[in-house]
Amino acid sequence: MKALLKFVLFALIIFFYQLLGAAYCSAQTTLDSLTYYGHSFVKIKTAQGMVVYIDPYNVNAFADSADVVLISHEHSDHNEISRVKRKTTCQVIRAANAISGSSYNTFTVGGVTITGFPAYNGYHTKSSSVGFIVAFNGIKLYHAGDTGNITEMADLTSQHINYALIPMDGTYTMTPEAATTMAATIQAAHDVPIHTIPPPGSYSDAIVGRFTSPNKLIVRPGSTIELNAAVSDVNGAQSIPTGFKLDQNYPNPFNPVTNIRFEIKNAGLVTLKVYDMLGREAASIVSEKLNPGIYTKQWNASNMPSGVYFYRLQSGNLSEAKRLILIK
Repeated sequence: MKALLKFVLFALIIFFYQLLGAAYCSAQTTLDSLTYYGHSFVKIKTAQGMVVYIDPYNVNAFADSADVVLISHEHSDHNEISRVKRKTTCQVIRAANAISGSSYNTFTVGGVTITGFPAYNGYHTKSSSVGFIVAFNGIKLYHAGDTGNITEMADLTSQHINYALIPMDGTYTMTPEAATTMAATIQAAHDVPIHTIPPPGSYSDAIVGRFTSPNKLIVRPGSTIELNAAVSDVNGAQSIPTGFKLDQNYPNPFNPVTNIRFEIKNAGLVTLKVYDMLGREAASIVSEKLNPGIYTKQWNASNMPSGVYFYRLQSGNLSEAKRLILIK
């Protein structure tokens, strides 16, 4: 009888936090976000509701109608516009629109600015392929399209890119090792692996594991993350911290990977740990000396059971804790 009551109580707790999690996720619609559908297909949704799809392929994404669709090149795994709904005013920007001879064009749609950028390798010519820099609300997101680690990447260092979406399947784009070198050149706050396996595949954990950028941010197909305008310094932290702060993890609820963003104003030993409902340590995510900055760390809970957990950040005599929900 006690075991049954304990089970019912636990089930009620999970249900309660699922409701809280749903409310939290609903609130995120007022924030800038990125949804990754797999391969090179992503959706950007701004806090103002502008919707940008890039390189649609393989998945029908009908949740939002597009204001803009960007096509990096005309291979069939990047240009399936029928996969997305479009507003009557939707603007489709292809490589042919973005390239003018040796120059790259800039477009402004609503509050979003889109600039073409060189993209090429042995499978993609410079005259017919392009990457895109998408800027909105202080955020700069770079979608590389299909490219190698080209000399033009050095021009991105001064752009202070927040999110670099980097291809690395090792067949039609660069290897994950070359992508790691490319990421070091760009110095984005977050490096997101895309195009990690040739079509018709969508995503490869093995390839992503070989990509070793210290700023790697894993976004698995079907996941949505919040975007923020923090930029990176040479140590991989984002700047500029305004104090001691622990953000709510995202996504939440999650399965099995979530991101935890925090900021520290003073250098020193920092710990970020996860505990179960009984106060037992489930994971140690950070335990090291860090410089002042804004950091994003990931917790992969693939070996943990569903439930409510707590994560706690401590730096010096300051500490803060929040709840997170794992649902498998």
